[in-house]
Amino acid sequence: MKWVNRLAATLLGLIGIGIAREFFNRYDVLVFDKKDVEEARQEQPQEQKINAMDLRGTPTHECVCGSRIFYVRAVFDDYEIATYFLEMQCVECGSLATAPTPLDREIQE
Repeated sequence: MKWVNRLAATLLGLIGIGIAREFFNRYDVLVFDKKDVEEARQEQPQEQKINAMDLRGTPTHECVCGSRIFYVRAVFDDYEIATYFLEMQCVECGSLATAPTPLDREIQE
């Protein structure tokens, strides 16, 4: 019975190692210290925080400040954008806006 327990423990250990190896091959794990996060938040320009507006609601390609570059959260699958969140932020002024979708293009036409 002792050998069966040892064999079971060995098999579970090997399965756990395989799962951990697959996880670390698939994902990059980043570890941040709370001080690093606070420093990054403080490095954001103050004028960007002051001038930021909430423009969410109507999908847009261009911010009111004239910038056409936005921060967008996206999910990638097979090296392509599979999904993206509709909330985006202007790189220049920090204003929040709504990202356009293909359905919005059909409505405009």
